[in-house]
Amino acid sequence: MPFYTTPDGVKLYYESAGNGKPLLFLHGWAMSSRVWNYQVEYFSREYQVITLDLRGHGRSGSLKRECTLTSLSRDISNVIKGLQLDTLTLVGWSLAVSLIVRLCHSHRLPVDSLVLVDGTPCFVSREDFPCGLPSLQVKKMLKRIDGNFPRALEEFHNLLLSPEDGERENSDTIWDLLTNERYFPMRETARDLLVSLADEDMRNEITAITMPVLLMHGEQDTICPVGASRYMKEHLGSAELAVFQGAGHAPFLTQAEDFNQRLTAFLRSR
Repeated sequence: MPFYTTPDGVKLYYESAGNGKPLLFLHGWAMSSRVWNYQVEYFSREYQVITLDLRGHGRSGSLKRECTLTSLSRDISNVIKGLQLDTLTLVGWSLAVSLIVRLCHSHRLPVDSLVLVDGTPCFVSREDFPCGLPSLQVKKMLKRIDGNFPRALEEFHNLLLSPEDGERENSDTIWDLLTNERYFPMRETARDLLVSLADEDMRNEITAITMPVLLMHGEQDTICPVGASRYMKEHLGSAELAVFQGAGHAPFLTQAEDFNQRLTAFLRSR
């Protein structure tokens, strides 16, 4: 199995399939790279598709130290350099949207376009940003993680799909890709990252992004409301927005065909 070893000795699991322009897919909070299975199969016919388990997630290792968006962004920067990826597109889902924004703000990398899926520049709602989760809900999530981590993940998983998503023929396969306990994150990592997400407000950082951006969002997302992507479209210099009607937090799984076609059109327009 392929691993990239970080400068501090952590082994990060990754897979690479296909040849061509590199696409690096990054998963969300408490997930693994398995969630991108439909995209690997589709895009590896024309592109080099790289998927990565973030530190402390899936098959990647971790250390007993705080894990934050900033530390993960260093990991991604090191992976891009270590695998010698050039002129690549970053595709990030949920937490990875915040990770990509931090990455672009803090590192000089050979990235020419971004795809931001069901993310937000500000995870917790504020007086001037109503498109986040209420702070009380995040505090309850943290308390649940401390008391019963498997139950916390179960409650989170129940927010991922819309009622329409759950009625799809392949819903059992989708559910396994999202919730298979073999790929659960380390509790400490999950908690640290939720705290990091709750503390961050990246609205100023997104204004510095000048490269082409495709925003993709499920219309029925209750974790990161679609208003967050609408906000980013207004404040990014060059951005398109695709909204998936009836979809929850994972349209790349529940509406994979439409998602892949829209992403293909964006990549070919560059």
